[in-house]
Amino acid sequence: MIRYVLAVLLAVALVSLSVPAIEHGATVKSEHTVDRDVAAIDRAATSLVAHEDLPPDGHPPPQRIVTVTLPTDSVTTTPIERFEIERAGAYASVVTVSLEGTSPRTFVIDAPIVYATPSENRSVDLGGTGTDVELLFQLAEDPAGTEVVVVTRN
Repeated sequence: MIRYVLAVLLAVALVSLSVPAIEHGATVKSEHTVDRDVAAIDRAATSLVAHEDLPPDGHPPPQRIVTVTLPTDSVTTTPIERFEIERAGAYASVVTVSLEGTSPRTFVIDAPIVYATPSENRSVDLGGTGTDVELLFQLAEDPAGTEVVVVTRN
């Protein structure tokens, strides 16, 4: 009888000690997913600005497609609380990402990114969890004549 009680106590102790490690692992996995997605956004946006030219009127603009994975709330992943891309000036943007229960992390992208229309400086807000969001990046020109990357959900 004492063996069973000790076995149960040992099992409870091991489970209670492993929960923080499991939560940390879920956060690390979600951070890696976010890092990969931000790197893909960075490559797409900077590639458009650095290697493409605006087309003549009537022709489609150069574009790139990026799929962003928003983690679900599960044992192995931590959901995203905030994923936002905001234009920070004429030639840069800032991506702010925070996972649930963590401090926000920021990434700088060397391309001006706006949402939906080049004439407004609207932020790109990728809300939600457990979904894959396909983003369409297109090169355009804002009213000031600066090349910008316009993002829409595809």
